[in-house]
Amino acid sequence: MNGLVSIVMPCYNAEKYISETVSSVINQTYGNWELIIVNDGSTDNSLNTIKEFAANDSRISFIDKKNTGVSDTRNCGIELCKGEHIAFLDADDTWELTNLEDKIALLSQKEVDFVYSDMHLVDENSKSLNNITPGTDTGDLNQYLLWETTVIPAPCSNIIIKRKCLANGLRFDPAFSTAADQDFCFTLCKNYVGKRVPKALWNYRQIGNSMSRNIAVMERDHIAVYKRAAQKGYFYSFWFKQQCFSNLYLILAGSWWKNGNNKLRGMYFILLSIINYPPQVFNVLKKIF
Repeated sequence: MNGLVSIVMPCYNAEKYISETVSSVINQTYGNWELIIVNDGSTDNSLNTIKEFAANDSRISFIDKKNTGVSDTRNCGIELCKGEHIAFLDADDTWELTNLEDKIALLSQKEVDFVYSDMHLVDENSKSLNNITPGTDTGDLNQYLLWETTVIPAPCSNIIIKRKCLANGLRFDPAFSTAADQDFCFTLCKNYVGKRVPKALWNYRQIGNSMSRNIAVMERDHIAVYKRAAQKGYFYSFWFKQQCFSNLYLILAGSWWKNGNNKLRGMYFILLSIINYPPQVFNVLKKIF
């Protein structure tokens, strides 16, 4: 349980939150870690805050680069990792005190390749929203593709993986923004064994203008990720693939209808969902009535 954990933290204009986030790493009960903060061209005071932390703790290092997006930024951090375990943490989320300790205890099992936990939701001011999102007990690819439950809640502040998982070139695709973590985890779950720690070990900060609120980008990215999964042969049968795409389209329909205030676009995806997998009509009727 004493292996070095390399923590990759991308940062873009996170001045408001990054002190709390870095402090949550410093306060971990598991102390054998290095924190690599990659400043992605922030225009606020984030870099100065990062420099102060790095000056006071030798376990913290940083690089400053021009803005290239969160996926490329995470990849830059990965290349600098020295640890046998790699963890990810976004600059606006926080870890509970035993996050590393509890996860490394499970990851130390020989048959386990990556670990994750449940997620606690907080608001912009770190106030609890009394909402815990559990994951599934294993990182099952079929469950992930089906998207009827949350398998790994918000992976990019949650998962810790063994270094071997990156040996075959697994990285975050810069072509995606809102779905880069989904694309990453599809391949991770396809090739490696994941296990869940059944505790809410970290806090996801719900921010009103977060990237995931951009529904048009969400639509583009998630459809592209699912098409890539189909090209890679991740769906075990034709009808399973149709059901997975149908569920995706129904999620997009709900996003457009409720959050995007575009009922016409929502209706388009409802129809597309039913066309792809006709039994979906029963779920649609259940939601309506």
